[in-house]
Amino acid sequence: MRKQNLFKRAAVMALAGTLVMGSAMPSFAAGWQWLDENNDGIAECYYFDDNGSKLTGTTTPDGYTVNADGAWVENGAVQTQASSASGAGSNGASGQTGAAGWYHDGTGWRYRMSNGYDASDLWVWSDLNNDGISELYYFQHSDRGGYLLTNGVSPEGYTVNAEGARMVNGAVLTQPAAPAYAPANTYNAQGVSNIALEMVENTREQNAKFGEIEVSGELTSQLRIVYANGFSMRYPNRGSGSQAINPTASNNGKILFQYYDSSFKSADRIADYLHSNGFKNGYYGVYANGSSCRINLDSGHPMGWSEDGYIWLGKDWRNY
Repeated sequence: MRKQNLFKRAAVMALAGTLVMGSAMPSFAAGWQWLDENNDGIAECYYFDDNGSKLTGTTTPDGYTVNADGAWVENGAVQTQASSASGAGSNGASGQTGAAGWYHDGTGWRYRMSNGYDASDLWVWSDLNNDGISELYYFQHSDRGGYLLTNGVSPEGYTVNAEGARMVNGAVLTQPAAPAYAPANTYNAQGVSNIALEMVENTREQNAKFGEIEVSGELTSQLRIVYANGFSMRYPNRGSGSQAINPTASNNGKILFQYYDSSFKSADRIADYLHSNGFKNGYYGVYANGSSCRINLDSGHPMGWSEDGYIWLGKDWRNY
């Protein structure tokens, strides 16, 4: 079997189409679609032409074989994946659904992130061929989300190969697709995540075990890494900046701080709430500071909780 290229692998592994749950055949857009035509819980991949007709018993325009039923085959074996009512494939979803993952918009490959926005000036780790190893891909800057860079050099000076994977000293940069370390989130006596307290003290290399998802800011004062455990780290870059951690999702502050409550919209109210839960008042404890509440923890770490709900944990409060 010849080596799979990015465009087919992403079409088959990530660009999932509507999974048919009934017997009626809808009209499909051109390209590859995963379909569970007999509703047995297993989907096959089919290619549709510009008229919405399924190709059968032939070679597709991108060079792959489909059998008499139109299903994609490799070495005589039909390629399958588990179907689901959600319409999402095993590695992503189509651009039409708005779900996270790879999709092709007719011009090039893009990546929709979990926040609903397309990646732009951003590196994304992805295991396109489901081999348990992720590669790092760069999506170019655009106000509406960028396209995958292939056979080129990123703004930071990194080379990407024909599939868009980042290269280091001639070898593809990789990491395990599943995090090597995924402990349960526990809290210390003040209700602060022990995972966050560990990560904020670590270097990027030490935190690699938590599984990187997105990388950005390599040309700025702060490098930002999103991790598989729901945290985002900011590292000092090029000798400047501060180190801090925050939840990836703005509505998931409890992952960082057990006392987090998004209903508080005033820094003074947040401070009063924490005082009522036993936190010390004043500079060495909790106090309102403009539009945010400042929390200097017993562990020596600073925490900020803003009126807009944003919450973060710093490395050393004495440096703020």
